[in-house]
Amino acid sequence: MRTADNRWRRVTRREFLKIAAAGAVAGSLWPYINVPSVWAQRRRLTILHWAHFVPGYDDWFDKVYTSQWGRANDVEVVVDHIPFGQVPARAAAEVAARSGHDLYQHISPAATLEPETEDMGDIIERKSTYNPKTKKWFAFSNSWVPDPSHYRKDLFAEAGFEPDSWFSVLEAGRKLKAKGVPVGIGLGNDIDANYVLRDIIWSFGGTTQNQSNEVTINSKNTVEAVKYVRALFKEAMTPEVLAWDASSNNRAMLAGAVSFVFNAISIARTSEKANDHLTRHIQIWVPPRGPQMLGGKRLGAQHVILAYMIWKFTPNDRKALAKKFLVDFINNWGPAFTHAELYEFPSFPGTVPDITQQVLNDPVAARLGQPNKYRPLASTLKWSTNVGHPGFANAAEAEIFDTFIIPQMFAVAATDRMSPEEAVQWAERQMRPVYAKWKGRGLM
Repeated sequence: MRTADNRWRRVTRREFLKIAAAGAVAGSLWPYINVPSVWAQRRRLTILHWAHFVPGYDDWFDKVYTSQWGRANDVEVVVDHIPFGQVPARAAAEVAARSGHDLYQHISPAATLEPETEDMGDIIERKSTYNPKTKKWFAFSNSWVPDPSHYRKDLFAEAGFEPDSWFSVLEAGRKLKAKGVPVGIGLGNDIDANYVLRDIIWSFGGTTQNQSNEVTINSKNTVEAVKYVRALFKEAMTPEVLAWDASSNNRAMLAGAVSFVFNAISIARTSEKANDHLTRHIQIWVPPRGPQMLGGKRLGAQHVILAYMIWKFTPNDRKALAKKFLVDFINNWGPAFTHAELYEFPSFPGTVPDITQQVLNDPVAARLGQPNKYRPLASTLKWSTNVGHPGFANAAEAEIFDTFIIPQMFAVAATDRMSPEEAVQWAERQMRPVYAKWKGRGLM
């Protein structure tokens, strides 16, 4: 969610912000954010949010922040929540009906919806919601979610490894599968598989596209990544991962059934709230690095990119009001970070100036005797990147993500329905028409 110049292309793991310089600035706001004028009269603003994995966040947003903002601006704010899996379908329904919420929060950039959205260029510029072809900022990101690994520290210690490299995960996984606690990397059509399998491609030096929006999936590096996952599946996992959904890795880790998964910190937080016997054993780790001969990269996809859109068909007065809400929200985002319990990280770094201190001094972890539990999140900007790396998020990448081409590529190779080379070639054949379609529509 960044500008199109080459400087930003070189820092895809940073906070990727360029501040808009034109327009009026509200005195109480950060001096780098523009605020459209709104009418000084009571109005109504409707917001669609996903149902947060940290329930306390929704309580704070609905009952505290929006209530206070509404009173201060003489606005009735109505917030609706739906499960994250329903977000894309609900958006499509609102677009089809040409009617819906004034602010719509997505859990990914949703670049395929760009033609239906208001330009946000007067508020923010950020790489994952900027289209260098159309010169349009089609969404506003307030935050994003890191995607670290979770592992059973006790079991990995017994196996004699830390999960610092993908080959360490494989070596430990072989031993732990024999003990009944295999590795758990999903190979089904689910959002978590979409992220972690891209992590592995990147860590092995492969990419799905380049900076010029050209398909690059068919490479030696990607083939090596597919070979690795095939070995991981056969030697360190079980067939259940082929049918996993987005909650399967959470349930498996919390049940003590697996030893290593990738997810946002909801697993660790859920375990802490239960305060069961596994809490002290479930630890956070950075993404494993790839093989040194292929560059030894350590990269992880942003697990969720929370991005607000304003529909083109929204009345102009509500568009202006929605933008004011977003600017005010970002300017007061510190409490949001606290109530999200480290789950969300700010798109504007200045809104949480003590973020490192909060990560290193998490009160819940400290109370449970693990004050350094979330230390790996302190380096998240060094290893997190956007879907579409090393290029921009775009409509083609969004469609490929939503149709699960990458997990399917790995799954057909892992189950020997295709060789790794054939699986990569198959993925390339699926991807090229998608890129051609969106380029033909002028969005790439």
